[in-house]
Amino acid sequence: GKVGGMVFLVLLVTGFSLAFGLPPVYRSEAIILIEQQEIPPDLIRSTVTGFADQRVETIRQRVMTSTNLLQVIEKYDLYLEERKRKPREVVLDEMRDAIAQKMISADVVDPRSGRPTQATIAFSLAFESESASVAQKVANELVSLYLGENIKERSQSASETSAFLAGEARKFKARSSI
Repeated sequence: GKVGGMVFLVLLVTGFSLAFGLPPVYRSEAIILIEQQEIPPDLIRSTVTGFADQRVETIRQRVMTSTNLLQVIEKYDLYLEERKRKPREVVLDEMRDAIAQKMISADVVDPRSGRPTQATIAFSLAFESESASVAQKVANELVSLYLGENIKERSQSASETSAFLAGEARKFKARSSI
């Protein structure tokens, strides 16, 4: 059977916005679709959004660590001037401010009640930079980090489920041999 988890599908778009008198800011955004069939079938629809939101938030917290962000900053030579004269935490805050994540919901019908409800179907992940190619590369890197954490989380969830089922099987054997 399937273990509760999420499979992500990714669409990447790059755009830019202009403010008068300021250099252009490029925004590269990925839309990451959550395949609903990966959600445990016993969860009712109203719980699905909470389930998806919670999983994405867990992954976000694991990705947005100072260690991960510093690696991305160094890999793409981000914030060169700021790094020379500002403390590390300030540079990390700038990086976090340039990253945007937003949950995307849609109207769906709850199969149990037949009533319309909202469910999380995707989330967007974006990075802003004064360079279009940097915006795109960093957005790609962030998506890779999210996907990597999702795979780790699904593997961990699968092994926890296997351990639980093996434990239940041992209990059942112990009971049946009495």
